[in-house]
Amino acid sequence: MQSTWRLVKIGLLAAQAAIIAVSAYQTAITVLGYRRRNTGLPSRLPGSLPRFGLLICARNEEAVISRIVSDLLAQDYPVELRDVLVVAHNCTDSTASVAARAGAAVIELNTPQAGKSYAVQAGADHFDDYDYVGVFDADARVGPGFLAAIARNSGGAECLQAETIPVRTGEWLAEGYGFGRSARNIFWWRPREALGLTTTITGSGWFIRPDLLHHYRSGQWTMTEDLELSARLVAEGHVVRYVSEAQVAMGEPHDLRSSVQQRSRWVRGHIGVVHGRWLPLVKTALRGNPNARDLAIYLVVPTRLLTRLGVTFAAASSACSAPFALPGVVVLPALAGEWAVPAWIAWREGLLRLSSGSLGLAVRHTLLGLLWFPIGAWAMITARVRAWTPTARSQPEGASHVR
Repeated sequence: MQSTWRLVKIGLLAAQAAIIAVSAYQTAITVLGYRRRNTGLPSRLPGSLPRFGLLICARNEEAVISRIVSDLLAQDYPVELRDVLVVAHNCTDSTASVAARAGAAVIELNTPQAGKSYAVQAGADHFDDYDYVGVFDADARVGPGFLAAIARNSGGAECLQAETIPVRTGEWLAEGYGFGRSARNIFWWRPREALGLTTTITGSGWFIRPDLLHHYRSGQWTMTEDLELSARLVAEGHVVRYVSEAQVAMGEPHDLRSSVQQRSRWVRGHIGVVHGRWLPLVKTALRGNPNARDLAIYLVVPTRLLTRLGVTFAAASSACSAPFALPGVVVLPALAGEWAVPAWIAWREGLLRLSSGSLGLAVRHTLLGLLWFPIGAWAMITARVRAWTPTARSQPEGASHVR
């Protein structure tokens, strides 16, 4: 019995030490990146304006497809350097005809299996002679300066990801998850942009060289093809450049059922990427590649909710002098990094204010964040399921708030 308890204590100590190490790493990235960002981002101007092939992947999106087509056709960017193509994938509605009337070129694609990767591959075949293929979801919105901002930051880049921001709808669920999207940009992705670290492709508003996309078109794709492509790129030494200057607005599901279905698919895909792509990342990281190290850590600890809960548990154990507690001198700095540092940055960036609305939104986001645990458990149980349930779309009102 004593030997069993000893092993339990060792396990708890090791787990706390690991989570504190990851927490300290993430806090260091946030703080260092935030400080460097305030001194100005480096200029990444290209030698000449790139030519963009803009690809919109759509499955039964007749309600919203015309908006993103109009946004992309109305860009403050030379007309001869951009073309818009919609891939109507496994559609049973009028997506193709609505997109054509809006002014886009359209191809209709039917495949036995669902999955966005099929639409991306089909569309990419039409853009071999372009500098970048840009990929968008049908419910995305972009402002008129979007392509110009991407172009200004494209010098030397192989792959770029625009900053995704939430569409403001006022709906309880969408606003709660949207707050989390904004917080992630401030605490996670913008610091990495300032430090020159890679980001991940996040479904919409990403750009890649056609030759690189064709190189990675084969292989077994998970239900999160964007994260998997990110892992494959970084494992082979490429970088996905984050561009906070260009923003793409993304809607959130407006009902709990659709949200759970979407997030279950994301977690199943994430599990698949960890299973199939994590070890190559680790091997690249061990050769001294900081981007591979950063992404490998992200794949196993994808949210600070995990580190925040782990560090808080360690702090409580230390305060209670539990037999498996770590010393307070180790735990307290990590606790400050998880709670005080984000609060300070959130205040400076205007994300959090001493108002009932602001604090209520933060609480709502926390409650919704806790839903990831039952969703994650269910996704692990059903990890082999490849169902792709279309998300019901609303029609966001305008793109004027998007840079």
